[in-house]
Amino acid sequence: MRIGVLTGGGDAPGLNPAIAGVVERAALDGHEILGLKRGWEALSIRENDNHIILLGPEIIREYSRLGGSKLQCSRTNPVAEDKDRTDLVKENMKKLGLDAVIAIGGEDTLGAAAVLSERGIPVVGIPKTIDRDLVGTEYTLGYDTALNVICDSAERIAHTAESHQTIFLLEVMGRHAGWLALRGGEAAFADVILIPEYSFTMDQLTSVVDERLRESERLGFEQLYKIVVVSEGAHIEGEDAVRRDSQIDEFGHYSLGGVGNYLKGLLQHEFKHTRYTALAYLQRGAPPSQKDRQIGRRFGHNAVEMIKNGDTGYMVAIKRARLTKTPLEEVRKSPSLVDVDKNYDTERLNVKIEWTDLPDES
Repeated sequence: MRIGVLTGGGDAPGLNPAIAGVVERAALDGHEILGLKRGWEALSIRENDNHIILLGPEIIREYSRLGGSKLQCSRTNPVAEDKDRTDLVKENMKKLGLDAVIAIGGEDTLGAAAVLSERGIPVVGIPKTIDRDLVGTEYTLGYDTALNVICDSAERIAHTAESHQTIFLLEVMGRHAGWLALRGGEAAFADVILIPEYSFTMDQLTSVVDERLRESERLGFEQLYKIVVVSEGAHIEGEDAVRRDSQIDEFGHYSLGGVGNYLKGLLQHEFKHTRYTALAYLQRGAPPSQKDRQIGRRFGHNAVEMIKNGDTGYMVAIKRARLTKTPLEEVRKSPSLVDVDKNYDTERLNVKIEWTDLPDES
């Protein structure tokens, strides 16, 4: 059997361990793995010789430790309405002798996989997105590493914020879903957390920050600084999310970014010392954490097993802490958003903590 594997969308920690897991499991049964470079692009163009690489066991040791994707990524959409390339994908699979494709990606990459599966192409998905916003799985590759980066960065920034008695805004990724900001901010003991699922007013934000400062004064704290963690998709009530530029990718998405800087400018009218930084690609480019390495490897193993068992049209998933599978069609119901009523305190603009329970990501 010959299987193709690709990584689409944005890079994330855990992609290379997943690729290594695919190769490791396939090699045990003598199956051949072709790496398809730059995501769906490899199967969506005619001259694709430079996009194909034979993957063997010798790459496992190297791949397993690295962040990013050795197979590279792109946001190519093979089923775009204005440029459908389904027939070309089928033609390329026949030319390469592929029995199936393992697609590692998020909502867009796996959404395209779901459409191709409906059209008769054997595909298995592996969930990857640092936003953890896919329906049908409790975990996605890259999430744990990104949380660690946010927590570590907030700790570093706190030293500067304390030294200058500053209101410091830390912008993290999260287009529609605020899981990274919510859980990263919680772990970092952020004073305010702003997420896309709840639109706030500037009066409310100013009031909450001011109250937190006054609370510190009442308690006799000398360190009158505050950390605000904000998702890139967070927005003021009645306003759209801040866009980085006017470019639109093949899946119809604008690039977001800059809301932290925007809010910094508005807060300066009330608080003299405000600062801002965006983690941006630092969250995605880190070496994978222990969790992303282990789960990536197991996702790769299970994807190969699913193909062997004829379970194409599914995505490897984790539910109730167990490896399982979810129909790719379910992924098209994404994104999985923060339940504001359950997880978010709209008065304090911060995580809602249930004192007797662990965080619920369902």
